[in-house]
Amino acid sequence: MATVLLIPFMILVFTFSSTSFLSVPLSPSPIPITELYAGKMLLTTHSDCVEENIVFVKELGLGVRRCLVNQEVTRDYNCRYNVAERPSCYCCGELHTYIELGTLCTKFCKREDMQTQQPRVGQQPIIQLPFNWGEGPDRVELEEV
Repeated sequence: MATVLLIPFMILVFTFSSTSFLSVPLSPSPIPITELYAGKMLLTTHSDCVEENIVFVKELGLGVRRCLVNQEVTRDYNCRYNVAERPSCYCCGELHTYIELGTLCTKFCKREDMQTQQPRVGQQPIIQLPFNWGEGPDRVELEEV
């Protein structure tokens, strides 16, 4: 007697306009996204929201979208969480190393914009740095570019 094994599968279809960017798949984060981008995420219905700054936030639930406050924050978010986008980015902020969290870049930029970045590294953080029980990071470095 033959046994037939049926394996269910799902086809996901994503639709988006040519101006929006699909931010999937996301890599895991040691710090909740809502804490990293505290005060920089808006609802997509907010009057200051523009389509280019809308991203999918997997951490908040399947299909949940939020609007980031500007293109600089959106670029950082996509570099940080979009696996396909990551190779075209570099850490233009500082690399903070924490015992509990590992190494965390404070701001990502696109490599293609490197020539126009001033300074190229050591720029002001985009993300909200972790509290770390009142202590600073164990080490602060700059990425070699």
